[in-house]
Amino acid sequence: MLFNSVEFLIFFVIVTTAFFLLPKKARNYLLLAASYVFYAWWNWKLTFLIIFTTLVSFGAGLLISRYEKHRKLFLVIAVTVNVGLLLFFKYYNFFARGVALFANVISGNKFDFTLDILLPIGISFYSFQALSYVIDVYKKKTEPEKNFFIYALFVSFFPQLVAGPIERPEDLIPQLKKEHVFNDNDVIAGLKLMAIGFFEKIAVADIVGVAVNKVYENVALSNGPTALIATVLFSLQILCDFKGYSDIAKGVARVYGIKLSDNFDKPYSARSVREFWRRWHITLSTWFRDYLYIPLGGSHVAFGRYCINVAVVFAISGLWHGAAVTFLIWGVIHAVYQIVEKLVDKVHKPADKPVINVFRKILTFILVTLAWVVFRSNSLQDALTVFTHIFTNWSVDGNIFVFLSEYFNVSAAGLAAVAVILAVYFFYGKLLSLCDNAKRPLLGKIGKYAVFSLMIFLTAASFIYLKCVDVDSSFIYFQF
Repeated sequence: MLFNSVEFLIFFVIVTTAFFLLPKKARNYLLLAASYVFYAWWNWKLTFLIIFTTLVSFGAGLLISRYEKHRKLFLVIAVTVNVGLLLFFKYYNFFARGVALFANVISGNKFDFTLDILLPIGISFYSFQALSYVIDVYKKKTEPEKNFFIYALFVSFFPQLVAGPIERPEDLIPQLKKEHVFNDNDVIAGLKLMAIGFFEKIAVADIVGVAVNKVYENVALSNGPTALIATVLFSLQILCDFKGYSDIAKGVARVYGIKLSDNFDKPYSARSVREFWRRWHITLSTWFRDYLYIPLGGSHVAFGRYCINVAVVFAISGLWHGAAVTFLIWGVIHAVYQIVEKLVDKVHKPADKPVINVFRKILTFILVTLAWVVFRSNSLQDALTVFTHIFTNWSVDGNIFVFLSEYFNVSAAGLAAVAVILAVYFFYGKLLSLCDNAKRPLLGKIGKYAVFSLMIFLTAASFIYLKCVDVDSSFIYFQF
């Protein structure tokens, strides 16, 4: 079930009510059962896969700690099983098409090695979480968990099961072991996070996504202005879509007294692409850093080896996002960005001055946004078409504002509504901060209620509108 659905709200209310009514010792069992129900809602037949992953990694952790001589063997088995399942379900058809294409060129015959495989939702996330546990136990960074139910909940905890954050065992497992009691501060903080997440996803990401989809689902009909606007809006859409999911996940967990990791830290304020990746999808970036980049040698190597390390990490990161050439190229583009930045820093490191920092933020945003073109496009040919239109096709007959309103089918009232939504999105943080620092606490409290009430109203209105126009409101990162 989707977070942004009536079914989930009903599910959340039922689970939360039962959670606080049950005895403390029974609450984790409820969360585990709820997590499997949540996952089975999409396809109950694939629930066996996450259970199998849980059994393999749990058993490997115990065997690694118990049998010192064979610990490496158990690590290899666990990693092979987890990575093997991920490769098969997510990448088999990608490589099968490549092999078939090569065979067709060589032989002149038509081969098709693809299989009808259903991609298990969230497999990239819970596989990485299970891998981090096994590797950390092997490195003796964390103790093996003896309680199977606690470990199963660590792998399948429903708020972050489908799209993260990717939690580390030392951060989440100790929290799961604690007795969960009702705490009004946690509940209020959690509900506020959920409200912000729903606003980001429904009122911002899905609304601007209407314009993005109109361009990117038929790029041949677009031109310079429409392609550029859609690309900039996609930068906003993917941030609010994914951050919205993360905030809802953090909010739901917080209601139960569990704090999940931050996944975003104002990524579009980054002054370099390297800094962008320290702020964007933080739990994935740190996962690749700790389990792939550093083992390869990291940055403390010769420049040539550094280039290889960065290229390998970002190529894999690109493919992690999807089994398509566009995602691979997107990852390589970010690798090139970072290598060029490294070269520039070697020649002349930019001064830390306000004007220069503003320029660097703008440049970083432009570079990241241009890379999003490849990420969002349905094919490499579509990406090339969008780039061609952005840089060459700016001929518009008549008033450009009239043209854009006709192309995107936006009335004056619709444009005003979107403007209000975006204004609330960009300024709600500052408004809440002003309310917190108000000289009169009562006025500050009223102001905060007003801000959240406005966000909830805009979210509800956007939800109704999107249902009326039948827009697909799935989270973008669900496909990964």
